[in-house]
Amino acid sequence: RDTMLLQLLLLLPLVLAKRQPGDNRPNFVFFLPDETRAEALGTYGHPITKTPHYDRLASEGTLFKQAHVLHTQCSPSRCALTTGWYLHTLGHRTQTHLIQSWEPNMFKYLKQANYTVMWWGKNDMLAVDSWNESVTYWEADVGVADGRNAFKFGEAGYWSFLHTPSKFNGKSHHNKDYLAVVKANYFMNHDPPEPFMIFLPGKGSHPPYGAPSDWYDVYDPNEIKKKAPLRPAGIKGKPRYHSLTDGIPKYRNLTYLPSETFYKINSVYLGRVSYTDWILGQLLDGIDQSGLRDRTAVFVTSDHGDFAGDYNLVEKWPGGVDDILTRVPLIARIPGGAAGHVVDTPVNQFDIMPTILEMAGVIPNHTHFAVSFLEQLKGKPGVKNRTVYSEGGYYWYNEMEPHDPTQQRGVHDPHNMYYPRYQEELSHYPDGSPRVIMARTADWKLVWRPRGVSEFYDLTKDPQELNNVYNVATYKTIRDKMEHDMLYWLTQTSDVTPLHYDPRGLPKPPKYPFGPKPPPGLDTEMLEEGEEDYEEPDQFQDL
Repeated sequence: RDTMLLQLLLLLPLVLAKRQPGDNRPNFVFFLPDETRAEALGTYGHPITKTPHYDRLASEGTLFKQAHVLHTQCSPSRCALTTGWYLHTLGHRTQTHLIQSWEPNMFKYLKQANYTVMWWGKNDMLAVDSWNESVTYWEADVGVADGRNAFKFGEAGYWSFLHTPSKFNGKSHHNKDYLAVVKANYFMNHDPPEPFMIFLPGKGSHPPYGAPSDWYDVYDPNEIKKKAPLRPAGIKGKPRYHSLTDGIPKYRNLTYLPSETFYKINSVYLGRVSYTDWILGQLLDGIDQSGLRDRTAVFVTSDHGDFAGDYNLVEKWPGGVDDILTRVPLIARIPGGAAGHVVDTPVNQFDIMPTILEMAGVIPNHTHFAVSFLEQLKGKPGVKNRTVYSEGGYYWYNEMEPHDPTQQRGVHDPHNMYYPRYQEELSHYPDGSPRVIMARTADWKLVWRPRGVSEFYDLTKDPQELNNVYNVATYKTIRDKMEHDMLYWLTQTSDVTPLHYDPRGLPKPPKYPFGPKPPPGLDTEMLEEGEEDYEEPDQFQDL
């Protein structure tokens, strides 16, 4: 602890910058635990999970009931979140195609606007050359203590991600997610430079399904079975990754595991959600103790969800857009904002980017597709009839994770937890995880896979997505309309034209000896005058 405090004391002089007179822009604290699906929180209606600090924040701010991510894996989701771009716009589709230095992002805009940007947690967003111009200070404080694999290699369940409890409790600094909040609280409570942005992208509920010793057995699997039963496995009409004989259960050797194993996985996952809630409570207390609450906005969400035993599946899938993967918590509390407000209509998670920039007085200098929800944070209702989108899957060679040179251990080492996933992605090449687009409204959900199983759900009758009615004739009219709307959306968002303009004429050529020697006998002064006097004929100027 003394070493940590010394590091922070050495850091502060490097970043110290007092708020300028008349600068009333808010500070931001952005809490982003990984892999936390909305329906796992008591705040979002789970009948067992206790999340009192999410409850507290919702009572003091605005809760979005239907917030959906742009992709169900870490890096693509975060790239979309901070750029306002869909995946198909510039290809941030994989775990290792990150935001480049020449590309815009929310943190870069804030730093350019004299925000001190502090980052404690994981990356999965910025390429190496993007850090210095986007972030003031960063440390890789990310992780939650868990035990060992609950199964031996070769046993069914070895690749289920289920772990034993950790020997450390939740207050141990071996839990780097908690340590990150300790550091953030210390920063806020010791005369921080303002305005600031604190970003806390923690491990959250990401597998393995293990937890600190005092959070592992918080929830009884039998109670979950009675009050919040898991979705059944082997449902007809689902895409291949759901298949018991050719999907995640097969490749991870989960097919013959008893249901008790999946309920244990779910109970540990819910324990991790409640542990993340406790960490959030420590953060909210730190903000209150700092005296900065009245000028600090708090945003809390996640990058995607997790199967957590539903459908007899674990983790997530790069071509999966099930609601338990796309729907995440989104709660925000801003100075002077509404309290206890609920927005029922759908939003895309990347709407956070223009919202924060609008509050910071920053106009983004790039074309994007996100929509600020600042008015909703002040109490207005959501936008009716909005369609939100998510994308995923692969087709081209360089998109597929097993071909990524940085992830070869998972391809060749059967002991690696991602070995079965990569084998599944390579199956049915190139359609192991085919490209997919989800279009979702409050009532309907279209999932389009041009090289796989497409889906359509009547969410009013089937909120758990158990009955794929894509080929049911009575739904053809609304399905056709949503497919037409999807084509329109793809056309309108297929690229981003820069906001700057370039001159069409040639620049002056380099002079000899930096260019070729001119032929003898030319009047070079006359040629130079001619270049200066020449203008494009009027009839061509507008072409």
